[in-house]
Amino acid sequence: MCFPRVCAIKTMTAVMMGSAPLYVRVVGDAWTQMAEPIRRVHSSHSIIRASGRLRVEDGSHFLSRMLARMLRLPRPSAAAETQLMVTAGPEGEHWQRTFNGRHLKTRQYQSNTSELAEQFGVLEFRFRLDASGGNLLYVQREAAVLFGPVRLRIPAAWAPQVEAREDPAGPTRINVAVRVVLPGIGQLIAYDGLVDIEDLRR
Repeated sequence: MCFPRVCAIKTMTAVMMGSAPLYVRVVGDAWTQMAEPIRRVHSSHSIIRASGRLRVEDGSHFLSRMLARMLRLPRPSAAAETQLMVTAGPEGEHWQRTFNGRHLKTRQYQSNTSELAEQFGVLEFRFRLDASGGNLLYVQREAAVLFGPVRLRIPAAWAPQVEAREDPAGPTRINVAVRVVLPGIGQLIAYDGLVDIEDLRR
């Protein structure tokens, strides 16, 4: 344990040295404004595991449901048994989410504009991370399609929109909420609920 000022100095020193975890680098000075359970789940250099039961909803439009099946997204459920494993490395983090046995994998890394980038298949989303009042809010800045080294930005009017936030709900518990909306179609998928941090290896 350390005092907030000392912790802030240590965090910024690690950021300047380039050795800090991904989220510490992206959030920067606002890192200490997040609640402890949220800092805990984003501060590992190795593996994080968490689990819970989340409510999963699909969209109401037939095109969104068809696309969800094609992408093998999690099926709707009032209480999907959910596991999360985050594996951190020098190039970023690999996120593996499992909803009732169905996997959803993404890769997260720091973009060249110091925002958080998340890749799902050929799609890349970039977020500004807003940390205040103990919470963490993901504010989407843009979306793009990746073809190897080529990145094509999707115009805002055509881009899928991802809404996500994390709120503290206990010493080792976080309330997560994620929603993906397609322009002109509506919701593709949404999930929310409580997850408990089970294992943290630094």
